[in-house]
Amino acid sequence: MSTQKLPVPGLDFQLEQSITQFVIPAGGGATYAVANNIATITFNAAHGLTLSPAAGTPPNYFISFGGSTSGLTGNGILVGNIFRILTIPSTTAITIYSTITAATVTSLTGIPVFGAPFTAGINSSFAGGPSQVIATAGGYPLPQITGAWVNALLGANCNVQYNPDNTAVILDGATTPGLAGGFTPAVAPVYRVLGAASASDQFWMSAPDTMVFANGTTATSRFSVIE
Repeated sequence: MSTQKLPVPGLDFQLEQSITQFVIPAGGGATYAVANNIATITFNAAHGLTLSPAAGTPPNYFISFGGSTSGLTGNGILVGNIFRILTIPSTTAITIYSTITAATVTSLTGIPVFGAPFTAGINSSFAGGPSQVIATAGGYPLPQITGAWVNALLGANCNVQYNPDNTAVILDGATTPGLAGGFTPAVAPVYRVLGAASASDQFWMSAPDTMVFANGTTATSRFSVIE
């Protein structure tokens, strides 16, 4: 008996997702403040991040950072690591779990990061309303992350990167205590560009090994997850 699938329109792909975000400059006046390991990063302009986006747009569950920081105290670094966004309290601020007790972030950039299949799974802690209120560190579940084949039409605003040495961890209160010493890593994982901005290709994505990173400037990138 044949195992071939009949070509029925609409059943091969999940609904197309589009991303228009790009790198967020912290800028002068940006701040980093932390209490009980919950850090609030405030940019100097609207960041455009949301946990509850319009249809066809992935939520902002994860963020990485580029640029540079100074005056770091505590343990770990911001630049290069990937963090779970815990809350988005305003149009300019986000919170993350961090063991870094102080930092100057005016040269920091926020890099929205996306993992396939780009929306919350049924058993995910994000499903049914992703907004979270976290009073203390730890004790909350991880997002459900799976792998998928993805058709990617990359605009100038996104690229696809992979972690070749298998050291990447999405950091939050559940993962960070499990790392050596319970600290935010002091050495960021290596990521290499697998799919360049403004290119098109098909990728196997399984976060955090392979993810979409905001990059470049204003544009639209489109993604279709193959079921």
